[in-house]
Amino acid sequence: MNIQCIACGSTRWDRLIKNWGVSFLINDDVLFDTFGKPRIFFKGISKLKINILKLRHIIISHDHWDHTSGLWDILDINNNVTVYVCSHADTTLKAKIKSLGARLQEIDSGRNITENVYTTGELSKDGTLYEQSVCIKSEKGLVVVTGCAHPGIVEIIQKAQQQCGDDIYAVIGGFHLKDSSVQEIEHVITELKKMNITYCVPLHCTGKEAVHLFQTHLQCVSLEKI
Repeated sequence: MNIQCIACGSTRWDRLIKNWGVSFLINDDVLFDTFGKPRIFFKGISKLKINILKLRHIIISHDHWDHTSGLWDILDINNNVTVYVCSHADTTLKAKIKSLGARLQEIDSGRNITENVYTTGELSKDGTLYEQSVCIKSEKGLVVVTGCAHPGIVEIIQKAQQQCGDDIYAVIGGFHLKDSSVQEIEHVITELKKMNITYCVPLHCTGKEAVHLFQTHLQCVSLEKI
């Protein structure tokens, strides 16, 4: 298993200048999300020396701009890929993917993508925002990778564990706690502690206060140490 963060925007300034979002490469053929600013996204691709032509699977967590903006330039280079989007994703997004010659898979329930890489299937918060996350089976346990975790990071991890049945080794990505109160963040931390998660890598929309509390109460590390 090899997970690399291609690009990540996490601060208020990042959001203001649209340097916002997240993108990960899993092994060398699975891309999870495509960031919000194509120029920065491709700078990360160049820095990591990623071969775009090796990509075979692109998983889009949800249809917000900060997770889809780099997709179109990727498909201009390599459309021999399957793009996995939530069934409830915007119809314009789906149509554009197909118009660029890529294979489109609409995801509702969990399924296998490649060996040891799975999607949770689409989850929803109050039936208004649908999002999928990625589960990776490793020798050390299950690694869960999220885009924004709009449906709730606790709920996503529970779904991943129900689906794959392994202990959780690490949780990586945006946890969408940037607008949450300290009490709400502490509740999430309490629930995560119950799951005996070894490592957390809070990024993107987790929020400065939440990252501080995670670092205080949980074992937080950089992605390179996973």
